[in-house]
Amino acid sequence: MSKGKLGLPLEYKKLPQYFDAWNVNDDTEGKNAVIEKLLKAHNVSTVLDLTCGTGSQVFFLEKYGYKVTGTDFSSALLDIARKRASNEKIDAKFIDGDMRTLKVGQFDAVITIFNAVGHLTKAGFGKAMKNIRHNLKDGGIYVFDILNLEAMTDRAVAGLAYHVHKKIDDTKILAAQCSTLDRAKGILTSYDNYLIQKNVDKPERFHHKFSLQIYTAQELQEMLARHGFETVAQYGMDGAEFVKDKTLSILTVARKK
Repeated sequence: MSKGKLGLPLEYKKLPQYFDAWNVNDDTEGKNAVIEKLLKAHNVSTVLDLTCGTGSQVFFLEKYGYKVTGTDFSSALLDIARKRASNEKIDAKFIDGDMRTLKVGQFDAVITIFNAVGHLTKAGFGKAMKNIRHNLKDGGIYVFDILNLEAMTDRAVAGLAYHVHKKIDDTKILAAQCSTLDRAKGILTSYDNYLIQKNVDKPERFHHKFSLQIYTAQELQEMLARHGFETVAQYGMDGAEFVKDKTLSILTVARKK
């Protein structure tokens, strides 16, 4: 996912120490539980998380007895994951690499969670699908999510905006984000403003933008078919029934043909 045309969130690039503050929240464990339920339903034992970040899904699934390998293009995020694994004495393996090219072995399942594939262009996602297929056993499954273009009404896009104040140890963070959508291209662009103050030092300001490539459910099914997968099912991120013009995120389960 590195250095693509769409850009990356600020916490991936300049502020990895705050990645968990923005990407791990009260809903995360519930979403991870949905993923675990899907993996269990398909008799999965070994999992490759190709976009593991600081290891949210890796650590959750390890607790349930899965053998998980985590990979990411961000060395800084992997360093955080490795430190946590060491501190908590968890035997989890983390590897530096890009989901489009990294070949690790063959697994029962590959996952790329929390809009990770949206940071790739459509061509990049196609390349990633080919590589994911290479990392799967015959009949293995690929589980991923991405925002649903058909549900991104003006109201839904406006609802993505936030303005929050967080305190992490001795650091205070004020952050605001709003987004726009190019419907014809399926490009959701987010604009960030951060104000970060450590103790009573002079605060730092950060202005940033990045984009996500988002899809309709039908587009995903067609892409998967072109790259050697069959779509098994599509859900909401909470595991609920998928409704094409209302469900905000598409959680897809696809099988290697």
